[in-house]
Amino acid sequence: MNVSVAVVVYSAIVTTFVGRVVASDVVPLKENTSVIQALSSTNRLATNGYKSLPGQFLYHAYMHIRIESELSNYTRLCDGALITSNYILSVTQGCLQVGSMQTIRNGTAILAFNKNNWEQRITFSGSAINLHPYKSIGLVRLDYPATLNEHVQLIRLPKLTDSRSYEGMEGTTSNQYRSYVRNRVMSNAHCSQERPDFNATDMDICTDRYIGGAFCSTSLGSSLTIEDENGVILIGLAYRIYYCDYNYPTVYARVSSFRDWIHNNSDYKFEHCTC
Repeated sequence: MNVSVAVVVYSAIVTTFVGRVVASDVVPLKENTSVIQALSSTNRLATNGYKSLPGQFLYHAYMHIRIESELSNYTRLCDGALITSNYILSVTQGCLQVGSMQTIRNGTAILAFNKNNWEQRITFSGSAINLHPYKSIGLVRLDYPATLNEHVQLIRLPKLTDSRSYEGMEGTTSNQYRSYVRNRVMSNAHCSQERPDFNATDMDICTDRYIGGAFCSTSLGSSLTIEDENGVILIGLAYRIYYCDYNYPTVYARVSSFRDWIHNNSDYKFEHCTC
């Protein structure tokens, strides 16, 4: 066995038994001096991402959802994306969906979160939540339209004729803490291999934590976007997140798989393209 082969075999054994990787295994995507210190001290890939710049994620919606049951009442926190002045797109699991013994009474969507006088707090009722019947995605209809300005804007969805898988593209995930990270979009086959207890389907899209880092601050409903020659596009919403101590792929609901449902259940107007 030559030296190079021995090194590869040794690296594979260490990764298998230790379950950790070193920082040199990460392929850096972009330089940024505003990196936030990671929460995890056991995973060298763990990161809280980069500090977002003013106006970088104008579509982000931070939601407080009031849940009631016979045993207790509590508030759930999750994220979503503003797709029209009246609708927020988010996920069901851990966000818009509750158990059979629970009820969502109401909620508040916060736009331009933590921007003082520019922050918008818009209420919605439990009856204004519409869940997809088969998959982890849902819509919230606001009680009144959001005011679009330099601090709050809409996010575009993939056009009707956009059939790209986005594999290999750089995806950006943002959250309510005004931080973000960039990871490479991976194939569904690779995603399933990296996490054997999960089978990625056409309705899923995954990102590779080995290329960009394990985002400790990802929250359910966090947006996954890509940027092309026409601007920023929402391609996924996080619904399956693993602890940042591990480097398993983050799984998102693939927005392009739900265009018909979104069209039929909101006032979003899809565009055509020659992608």
